[in-house]
Amino acid sequence: MKTNCFKKLVLTALMVVVAGIASAQLTIPGTNITYRLNGEDWRYLRTFELAEGGDVYLYCYTGHVLVDMEGDTVLPFLRIYVNKDYDGDLYELAYERYEAQPFQSLKEYTKGEGLPSKGGIGYIGAYTNPTDQKDYQFYMTYFKDRGTSVEFRLETTKDTFEEMDFEFKDILSSIK
Repeated sequence: MKTNCFKKLVLTALMVVVAGIASAQLTIPGTNITYRLNGEDWRYLRTFELAEGGDVYLYCYTGHVLVDMEGDTVLPFLRIYVNKDYDGDLYELAYERYEAQPFQSLKEYTKGEGLPSKGGIGYIGAYTNPTDQKDYQFYMTYFKDRGTSVEFRLETTKDTFEEMDFEFKDILSSIK
C-alpha cells in the first residue's frame, strides 16, 4: 500500500516538472498514452484518486485571461480520467458519466474529427451548472489502451468555448 502511494507521488511530481516545460509531451503513468500541452499556457493542479479505482489528473488554462459575457474570469480546464481495470465498453463509460452529470450531447465526433489515433468516441456537450447558473461546453473523448479506459474532458463556459476550440483540438490531436 505504501509503495503504491509512493509511486503515485513520484509520478505526480514528474508530471508537475514536465508540465512546466513548454510544449511538453506527457505520458499518463502506467500507460503508453502520450499527449502534448503548451507548458506556458497550462498548469498542472493536482491528481485525485477515485474511490472506485483510477486517477484524475487536473490542469487549468492560464495562457491568457478569458472573460465571459458577464465579466467573470474563466479558467478552462482539462480533466483526464484513467481507470486501469475498466471492463465495460466506451458507450457504457460515456453513459456512466452522463448519469453522474447529465449533459446535452451537441455532437458525437469520430476519428479524424478530434479523436486520437487510438480511436474511441467523442462528444461535444453542454450543461448548465446549477451552482453558478452558467452554461458550459466541453469536448469529452473516450478510448481504451490495453484495458485502461481514458477520458479527456476539455471544458470552459459556452461563451468562451469558441476562443478555446483551437487549443482544445490541438490537445486532442496530440494524443497517441
